[in-house]
Formats: sequence, C-alpha cells, structure tokens
Amino acid sequence: MYNLINPKVLELAKRYEKSPVIRALVQLIPLGIGGAADAALTTIISNIREDRARTFFDELAAQGLPLTEKEMQSEDFLHAYFATCKAALNTRRREKIRLFAGLLHNYASNPTEFEEFEEHLSVLDDLSYREFQVLVILKQYEEANPQRQEENELKRANRFWDGFLAECATKLKIPTEEINGMLTRLNRTGLYQTIVGAYLDYSGDRGRLTPNFYRFIEKLNTANTE
Repeated sequence: MYNLINPKVLELAKRYEKSPVIRALVQLIPLGIGGAADAALTTIISNIREDRARTFFDELAAQGLPLTEKEMQSEDFLHAYFATCKAALNTRRREKIRLFAGLLHNYASNPTEFEEFEEHLSVLDDLSYREFQVLVILKQYEEANPQRQEENELKRANRFWDGFLAECATKLKIPTEEINGMLTRLNRTGLYQTIVGAYLDYSGDRGRLTPNFYRFIEKLNTANTE
C-alpha cells in the first residue's frame, strides 16, 4: 500500500508509538496529493495536510480512543473514521479539526449511534468555526438567563440580545449589522431557530438554540463551549 511506504505517514506514525490504535489509524490516511506538476506546490500542500493530520491525531491521542482491534476493523467505524479524517484534512482552522477529533472519539465510545454520528459530522462540516463560536456565545447567554415562568421566548431573548450581539461583534470581529444575517443562515443546521410569531413591534431578528444544539455539543466531546 502507498501509505505504508509514504515517509511522511511513517514519520507521523512514530509520534504515537505509545498509542497503537492511533498509530494504526495514521497509517490509513493519504497524505500524498497525486501527480501535481509543480514540485514546490506539492511540498507545500503535503506539509499543510501533514500539519492538519498531526492536529487531528494529537487530539485523538490526548482524549484516548477506546477501541479494541476488532472494533477498529468494523465497517461502521472505518467508514466513520475515513469520513471524519477527510473532513479534518480539508479544514483550515485547527480548533475545528479538534472538534472533528472529539466527535470521532465520542462515536468510538458509543458505536451504536452511527446514523446520529453521520448527521452530526455533516452539521459540523457545514459550520464555519465562527458560526460555531456565535452559537457557543448564545449558549452562554441562554444559560445565564433562564426563561422565567411569565415569559415567552421573545421576552427572554430581549433581556440579553443586545449584549449577545455586542459580544459577538467584539470577540469575533463581526459587524453588528451582519450577525442577524448569519443567525438566519444558521437555521439550516437545526441547531438554531428564529423565534416566530405575531409579537408587537417584533421584526423577526431574535432566536434560540434548539435541543439539537445541546445534543450536538455533547457529542463533540469538547470543553471549548464554556
């Protein structure tokens, strides 16, 4: 196999000598890019992919991958592994690559939930890291402002929405006038839902996280949601 003689793969595999499962998985990934004509460009792209792979496997090694050899060889796990690895190697943000590793780790711990894993992988792949950060900030505001008995969803959101928008603008460098458009687009993920209803003076620019979001966060197996 090509991967078994690829020196970059062998070099990366040595990094995980104390983690036999991780080392075995490393040897399955393709770090080559085919027959590119420009040798310098080939080297640059190969180095980028190697760095992304290192980030992915470092996170897997840090979390520990609870797999037996038999479980690692199952069709469902290998499908999950190759799909996650492909998404990670096509991702620029190292923070998001670590989220992919967390998702795979969680699936390896709960291998019966394969279809849910595929759905969450698709959602994570579709999200930009900045969109993910917006949702995490909204989570913090929602948790700090639980819905009161006499409140509807809109009244609750009104209590913190300006602060939420201001924090997104400050921390994520998103112009305030663009955040609502970003939130509207996030309806596509099923993690966020615009509040609808015939409320007086309401322009439809508020929303809330869905139960799907909290399930999604749980499956990412990450502490970077506080």
